[in-house]
Amino acid sequence: MISQNEFLELIQNQTKPYTAQEWANKLNLQYSNDMHGFLMMIHQMEDEAIITFTNKQKIVLIEDADFIKGILSVNPKGYGFVDSEDQHVYVHEDKFHTAMHGDEVLVKVKELNDGSTMGEIKKVLKRNLSQLVAVFHHGKLLPKDRRILVPVVLEEAHLFGEGQLILLDVLTYGDVLKTKLNKVLGHENDPGADILGILLTHRIPLEFPESVHKAMDKMSLKVSSEDLEGRVDYRKESVITIDGEDAKDFDDAIHISSNGDTTTLYVHIADVSHYVTMNSPIDLEAQNRTTSVYVVDRVVPMLPFELSNGLCSLMEGEDRLTLTCKMNIDSFGNVSDYDIHPSVIHSEKRCTYTQVNQIFNNEPIEFPGNIKEMLMKMRDLAHLIRKNREAKGAIDFDTVESKFTVNDQGEVTDIQPRTRGEAEMLIEDFMVKANETVAQHCRYLDIPVLYRVHDAPQKRRLVEFERVMLAFGVKLKGAEHSPAVIQKIIDQFKDKEAYGVINEMLLRSMSKAKYDFRPLGHYGLALDNYCHFTSPIRRYPDLIVHRMLRKYAFDRKLDDLKEDESWVEMQGFKCSLGEQRAVEAERDTQDMKQAEFMTHQIGKVFDGLIAAVTKFGFFVRLPNSVEGLVHVRNLDDYYTFDETRLVLRSSTKSYAIGQKVKIKVMDADKEKATIDFVVVESRKRF
Repeated sequence: MISQNEFLELIQNQTKPYTAQEWANKLNLQYSNDMHGFLMMIHQMEDEAIITFTNKQKIVLIEDADFIKGILSVNPKGYGFVDSEDQHVYVHEDKFHTAMHGDEVLVKVKELNDGSTMGEIKKVLKRNLSQLVAVFHHGKLLPKDRRILVPVVLEEAHLFGEGQLILLDVLTYGDVLKTKLNKVLGHENDPGADILGILLTHRIPLEFPESVHKAMDKMSLKVSSEDLEGRVDYRKESVITIDGEDAKDFDDAIHISSNGDTTTLYVHIADVSHYVTMNSPIDLEAQNRTTSVYVVDRVVPMLPFELSNGLCSLMEGEDRLTLTCKMNIDSFGNVSDYDIHPSVIHSEKRCTYTQVNQIFNNEPIEFPGNIKEMLMKMRDLAHLIRKNREAKGAIDFDTVESKFTVNDQGEVTDIQPRTRGEAEMLIEDFMVKANETVAQHCRYLDIPVLYRVHDAPQKRRLVEFERVMLAFGVKLKGAEHSPAVIQKIIDQFKDKEAYGVINEMLLRSMSKAKYDFRPLGHYGLALDNYCHFTSPIRRYPDLIVHRMLRKYAFDRKLDDLKEDESWVEMQGFKCSLGEQRAVEAERDTQDMKQAEFMTHQIGKVFDGLIAAVTKFGFFVRLPNSVEGLVHVRNLDDYYTFDETRLVLRSSTKSYAIGQKVKIKVMDADKEKATIDFVVVESRKRF
């Protein structure tokens, strides 16, 4: 019988399409025993979105029939977009046809008279939604995920009390979602229940299965003498960790030594692969989770706490197994020589970013003299490495993150922007250099690992950034989209208040970084080779890199190369999806908690900076990092949107990105995660 690839080649070479029966006639299959197998193959190719049928039942390739395959992203307002590798197609709610947020779908694309496109979902290829969290209100089940636009039905719904939070399994999809009860989670006002609902909505695994607990019970939680065999011993060196005050999972430790013009940087990373073996219960669960998730009031770890906060964590005063990337760095910031090897360390000091920044700022602080001295040398080395990276054209995304203070009831009592001092930048510089060095090593040896890749931004994504720059008097030409040129442009705003806003705009215009088995380069860092090596406690791709280094570089076991290449390729897709899932959960919890915090600020007046302008209003960022919307309906006049320069204009006023405004908090809705402002006073941009 003809194979799928052979049939695909025939379709590609035909000048006109044929029906299945016509193809059977051409292939002399109509009276053959192979006819049934041929029809089964066609239906499988249709299910896999390789081919589709026209209205006249002709077989055509998906790409030849104005179809795209992608993931549906739903907006609660009743529309969505389907993203493929090179298209971003609008789909109205009435064209979803049972598709839900996150589903992989097949979309028929239609070009409109104005040149834009609109889609209609023709088939759901893969369902994303298997569970949902709902709250019982006034006799109805309301999904916590507002992107679920159809009613939720449960036979036992009448048994629940007002405000009860429940987890439901989805049974059928359609005009309504039919569900069955999984479990009652509690009341929506219970401490932490709001964040629990978001985690479950994003299908973040919360409990470790029994198989993991049993595996942990069998594991020794102490470093033995046998564990030290074949390792370089760094226990007598002044090894330190530098992390946040509340950190407990210490992935990385560092120390340096000097010899003339060469400084040797040692980056020691927790050797998780020693304890988490391939396809063990702990490993399979880590594959499922792909990453630790850091939300406002908790951490959902990738590994059991006994490992993430215990045996693998590089705690002060404890022997710990590590993989070390030892790099000789010359006076220009280049790595002149390196070695990657198994090791053991004994952290001399657990430093915090606050402490190290105090030392760098010459503030009085009691600290061991030898550590202080080494830190000052580390700072010089970090400056050298950063200067080298900037010379190669790397972009420094200096974005604003929120730091939340939460009380015992799970309520946010304060929000402030997270600072990025020299200590934070030092660790970033050292880790990036180690990741780059390990990636180069893996590529040189042709080891199957996951690379961290970042494509150059697509032209359509840069259009908005170009408009913002134009509004500031900077013209970006099409050929000037190299990382080095973009960095030089944003450096012009470093001393201006709009600097953070411009960084955010730039970041939004970038392609998303992802994991791939191919070394495709990293646009933002201006590197040909880059991987994640430095955080195996909280990222599965890093654990893959460690495991493959051990197998192919240290132990030189080459028997499973083909199988490992296929496995790593599959893990790249899974880890990219898992990372996106975690990012969405973290963002949704932050948006909700910001809105909750601002409900206590209603009526108060704040100074702010316009962070984004749209046709329906503009977003204002406050000094505490919170953003809210000033809707056009709440402005003092009729305003038109200048799409070219991203400005809202009336006959007497205008509002543009980077402009200072004084606002009053008008409303905040925790459930919708929205914050509304009204302008009290506006000023010119500069």
